[in-house]
Amino acid sequence: MRDEITKIFLTEISPYIAKIKSVAVVGGNLMDPEVKILMEMGLKSIDCYGIDPGVIHLDLNLPYKPSKNYDLVISSQVLEHIYDVKQGLQTLANLTSVGGFLWIGCPASNRSHGSPHYFSAGYQPELITNLLKLSSFNSLSSGVLGSKRLYFMTHALRVWPTNRELKHPILNYDFNRRNEKIIMKFIRFLYDLPGRVYAAAISDQYLTTIEYATETYVFGQKVQ
Repeated sequence: MRDEITKIFLTEISPYIAKIKSVAVVGGNLMDPEVKILMEMGLKSIDCYGIDPGVIHLDLNLPYKPSKNYDLVISSQVLEHIYDVKQGLQTLANLTSVGGFLWIGCPASNRSHGSPHYFSAGYQPELITNLLKLSSFNSLSSGVLGSKRLYFMTHALRVWPTNRELKHPILNYDFNRRNEKIIMKFIRFLYDLPGRVYAAAISDQYLTTIEYATETYVFGQKVQ
């Protein structure tokens, strides 16, 4: 599903690409799919912020006054890992220059995980857009995306399927997901098979309604 959200990112950012000279990636790195797209489009001035080694240190839970502002700030799959969402969004806003753009991708509905902390199963775009209004942002685009099959596999089977698995949950079963002996992989496959059969019978059509949404995105512009 990240690939589909990245396609939306490309569609939304393309009309403004000539205005973007500097980019900040918050909570990510240069391998993020959105960043790869920007680099392919010729953007080279990209700074990475976060708590991982080798990046500019930034904890979104704490107040932060940046020494530099950016034409585009990207934060994907980060909000669920912070406990002070209002402060986090304010910090992202502080990093964005007036007239600049902010792209946020996060779960709409997810299962528990680490990386390294987990605080929320997801957010609706309305929560994010309303909080960003407090920081002088206009929402240019926002929405959710999901599918019945992905929703079922995420929540009932408790697995994040690969793109191939999502296309066919049985034939493309990922035997290498866990580092186990071959016999254990086969036993796990048999254990998972009934759920995979049911998943294969569910529609994998992408939906933009909240009922089966697993991804949220917001694209905004700072107006003052």
